[in-house]
Amino acid sequence: MKKQIRKLHESFQHAFRGLGLCIHGERNFRVHLVAAFYVTLFALMGGASAAEGGILCVCFGLTMGAELMNTAIERLCDKQASGYDGGVRNAKDIAAAGVFVCAAACVAVAVCLFLGRGLLWVALAYLQTHLWAAGLIVITIPAALLFIFKYGRIQ
Repeated sequence: MKKQIRKLHESFQHAFRGLGLCIHGERNFRVHLVAAFYVTLFALMGGASAAEGGILCVCFGLTMGAELMNTAIERLCDKQASGYDGGVRNAKDIAAAGVFVCAAACVAVAVCLFLGRGLLWVALAYLQTHLWAAGLIVITIPAALLFIFKYGRIQ
């Protein structure tokens, strides 16, 4: 039993290592993380229900999971290809399309929730009456941009 627990613990270690590699090395993954952060903030300010929050979490998970798989496919393809290979290009493009489909579905869900259900207007009204919250959001934007565009390049 102890050996199985150790293996489970190691599995989690490997998964978190892979997550760290993707956060550090993939700008698009960092874009998804930042987008999820701001969408979550606006959902909370807009008074999203638990079910709506759950739907957003599923969207985030699917998109980030697709990005992780895309990264794995790209790295394997790059490792195997020696020069240009049309099949490798197609595999990488298909994997990228998978991320795009997930992200597009997330945008559709966000439109339904934030515009259709009015969460955006409630969140904006909240920010108008709580200027300190609006200020905090504005202050986080440079940090978010640095995280997206510079994090993987900082040595």
